Amino acid sequence: MSTPEEFKAGVKLSKMSEQLLEQQLVVEQYLGKAPRALSAFSFTSIFAWQDFFEFDLKVLHNCLCVFARNSIGCFLYLPPLGKDISSGVVEECFGLMESANQGSGVTRIENVSIEQLPLFPKDKFKHYKKGYEYCYYRNDIASLRGNAYKSKRSSYNQFFSNYQHCYIPYEESMIDECLSFYDYWEKARKEKCSEDIYCSMLDENRRVHETVLRYYKRLGLIGRVVTIDGNIKAYTFGFAVNREMFCVLFEVADLNIKGLATYIFRELCRDEAICGYKFINGMDDFGMDNIRQIKMSFNPCALLPSYVVTKGPSPDEPASF
Repeated sequence: MSTPEEFKAGVKLSKMSEQLLEQQLVVEQYLGKAPRALSAFSFTSIFAWQDFFEFDLKVLHNCLCVFARNSIGCFLYLPPLGKDISSGVVEECFGLMESANQGSGVTRIENVSIEQLPLFPKDKFKHYKKGYEYCYYRNDIASLRGNAYKSKRSSYNQFFSNYQHCYIPYEESMIDECLSFYDYWEKARKEKCSEDIYCSMLDENRRVHETVLRYYKRLGLIGRVVTIDGNIKAYTFGFAVNREMFCVLFEVADLNIKGLATYIFRELCRDEAICGYKFINGMDDFGMDNIRQIKMSFNPCALLPSYVVTKGPSPDEPASF
């Protein structure tokens, strides 16, 4: 049974969710005008983080500007979205953020793709690399052919042969079991890596998972679970970023079951629901070396850089892309 505080928080989140969902069509219309491969360029990405940021959507100079606010300050969650992004809309966005922040927080634009960096001249703006998202050929993961995937095939086959399992669509009735499984998985992860940043990330992601699990249908997400002896031991969710790319928003699998993580990733890539996509965006590594190693082990075909842009001239030396 929820406490009064938890109940109030749930009511507040529900109201925020409905308000955001009312703007989903508008956001997606503007997203359709922007070049997009990064996972942040999606309504789902905005919606999933509503528990951490208050999003304020403004149309300026025929562009949609997605401002995010928290107790620290205000920033632009994405570059302005539109067919033509002028210097005027960029300057106005920075002006609004500076006015709201009044010296607190970092006035910035996050999730800028490498293709969009020319929008921010070096004599006025500086940027730094936030991280990479890992892009794979879907067919590579679906087939696991060749020497590069020898160990992955072995892991997959070991799981397939040793466990009575089912790969099935997620249903709303599974939410409590999935969240209980996340708690179990999170505890196991923290035992393997106790770094404060990583543990904090796990706590935050639990709230993101709950939001997505509750609203997956209205967001148009694809969700799959793997059960063993009738119990959920892995789940994964994703969405289309563009016509060629499907993004795996998250995936969790029991660490004690060898080959399960490889199995669910491969089965998703083989899934009829996403077989029309050429690429898989596996998201970023959160700056964690253990996650980077896992994502690299699946042999990405490209690393998609994401940048943060602030005001002020860039250093004289060329930027590292």
